[in-house]
Amino acid sequence: MKDLKDKIILALMVTVAFLFGNNATTLFKDAPKTVFVSSDTPQLTKVAEEFNKIESALDKLLIYKLFAGAGEYLSVSDFSGNTSQFDPLLGKVQSSYGWKREKYSAFTDAVSAYLVSVGYDVPKQIATEADRQAFSKIFKDLAKVLE
Repeated sequence: MKDLKDKIILALMVTVAFLFGNNATTLFKDAPKTVFVSSDTPQLTKVAEEFNKIESALDKLLIYKLFAGAGEYLSVSDFSGNTSQFDPLLGKVQSSYGWKREKYSAFTDAVSAYLVSVGYDVPKQIATEADRQAFSKIFKDLAKVLE
């Protein structure tokens, strides 16, 4: 039964990432190739700097879809439990899109530093709506600096 639930969650995440990402296509059609960050968070600034170094518009769009989709999924789902249970789901979504984290290692390192700075590496219990929204914000903030 848990396996079925994981498959349903994975399907929902892929669908949200796809639908949300398709709406984001216009962001990259006529958008400048450089992301400007208004945040003073050094880790998010570093994420944006490394993102700007990626030349492939398709890869940039895929990265945006993955983070925006994760944030949107978490904000509307009934995900509960431990935050460490989300990483394997996110990994499955990334794999289903053919994304390899090591493709842009400096970008991945910057994202990892940001995730550590917000405590993503320390498992936390998601028991309330507020907990889930706070967890969702991690990914929404990543997507925001990539818009």
